[in-house]
Amino acid sequence: MSVPNQLLRLVLGHKGHLFFGVVFMVFYALFTVAPAKYMKDIVDALGSGKVPEQSRFILVGFGIVLLFFFKGITFFGQNYLMNSMGQKIIMELREKLFRQILMLPVEFHNKQSTGDLISRFTTDLTSLAEAVKTAISGPLRDLPQILILLGIMGYRSWQLFLLTLLLLPVAGWLIQTFGQQNQLVTTKRQSKYGDLTNLLNETITGIRIVQAFGMEGYEARRFKAENHRLFRYFLHSVKIGSYSFPILELIGGICGASVLTFGGYLIIHGQITGGDFASFIVAFFMMNEPIKKFNGFTLKIQEGMASANRIYEILQTENPIRDRSGSVLLEPLQKEIRIKVERFDYGGKAVLKDIDLVLPKGSITALVGASGSGKTTLANLLPRFFDVPDGMGVITIDGVDIRSATLNSLRGQIALVTQEIVLFNDTVRNNISYGKIDCDQAALEHAAKVAYAYDFITKFENGFDQEIGEKGQLLSGGQRQRLSISRALIKDAPILILDEATSALDTESEKEVQAAIENLMKNRTSLVIAHRLSTVQHADIIHVLKEGRIIESGSHRELLEQKGEYYRLYQLQFRDDPIED
Repeated sequence: MSVPNQLLRLVLGHKGHLFFGVVFMVFYALFTVAPAKYMKDIVDALGSGKVPEQSRFILVGFGIVLLFFFKGITFFGQNYLMNSMGQKIIMELREKLFRQILMLPVEFHNKQSTGDLISRFTTDLTSLAEAVKTAISGPLRDLPQILILLGIMGYRSWQLFLLTLLLLPVAGWLIQTFGQQNQLVTTKRQSKYGDLTNLLNETITGIRIVQAFGMEGYEARRFKAENHRLFRYFLHSVKIGSYSFPILELIGGICGASVLTFGGYLIIHGQITGGDFASFIVAFFMMNEPIKKFNGFTLKIQEGMASANRIYEILQTENPIRDRSGSVLLEPLQKEIRIKVERFDYGGKAVLKDIDLVLPKGSITALVGASGSGKTTLANLLPRFFDVPDGMGVITIDGVDIRSATLNSLRGQIALVTQEIVLFNDTVRNNISYGKIDCDQAALEHAAKVAYAYDFITKFENGFDQEIGEKGQLLSGGQRQRLSISRALIKDAPILILDEATSALDTESEKEVQAAIENLMKNRTSLVIAHRLSTVQHADIIHVLKEGRIIESGSHRELLEQKGEYYRLYQLQFRDDPIED
């Protein structure tokens, strides 16, 4: 379905607001054009030479007050209803966009910049909100005025009316041309907004590196260059809006002069009265305002459509990682996990080949190898962050293909602790209970104790209610990792993935975290990715990967005896320590 049709469906979902808003707008149009209708009677009466009674003037004055009073009431009604409907539509779109981003797979997020995604929520939705409001209220408010005024003009003088119809298409063509120009500029501008937001995000999150390397000047120059590019696109939009207005004013002036000249000819030859002409000319100039608004309306709509296309580009992105038809609930692990991959490509390159692993229940399986050997990619297949293509392999839990299970039942059995610690700008309590938000205080404390986090948590002024800052910046690296282990313990999942969970820690922190990890692995089926071989020496089986293939498998002792790749890696890390016999 096209983007305009998608937006129309959202609008029609608010029929009550739309109906009463249209009613108010029709009455607003009637009250607005009323002076043009009654101008003939006033002018003709004054032109007849008869002086009206004072009471007639008082009556007309009272009518004018009532006219503007009801015009104000109807304006308030239509403006409030249309704006509230527009904001509700944007609220719904914002929620849909957020849900979609949450559901899209890791591969999508790897290819999208954070700044560009954020800009869809900020600049794009803001632009669309203005366009939705304008698109709904503009035509429904201004179009009835134009039609009614055209009707009055045609009724007063069909000759002048035909002249006007000959001149109006030029204005219509110009309005359309200006709108198309603005849409092209807006699409590029919104993309540049995403680039600027991404630069801001990278610089602020990496501020320690920026300052440590003395790159403040370099980053300031990068920001200035991006900011100037964005400025030029804004200036282009401003230029289109600036020259379109006087051009339309000029067209209006030419039309007005033509009407005035021809109208004078008709009066002189007695084909219309002065009242007819006055009524026509008032209607003509009153119509000039809503027509000029149509230009602004068109520019806003084109800007909004550029933003809507960017928003629906995300909303219409197909999610390949989803529940398949007939998906089943995956029962808790009873026997084993089997990972068999003939070939898995990423980015047009084969990253895994000829993989065949078995993880018995309760076992510890380690994956080691040089950077880029495929360890993390292999682990990412188990929770279906990526899917093995049909015919290229299968991953089963107790014989059930994980692609035939629901995502919730699969991921509900898996806890994940990574090298890149992800904590939220919230309390200790909410970070630990993230995977199980309804857990009680006793469970929180138990998890913290098992993860060796309880002691430092209780030293905080607010204990478990202590705010830890963005990404947990108020904590040390070891403290952050122990909180993430506490979070995995709270989830109490039977399958555990540890992705180089201690590689970024100092020796003292590593010992504390390693002790917490050993507690976490008890009675769980664990898949451990390790750079430091000291952390996997007690694994039941170690698989060595190189260029996407498993080239060695065995226990720590067996692999050392083989004197292959594992032995080489061990020697590199422990060259000063003799290998025990």
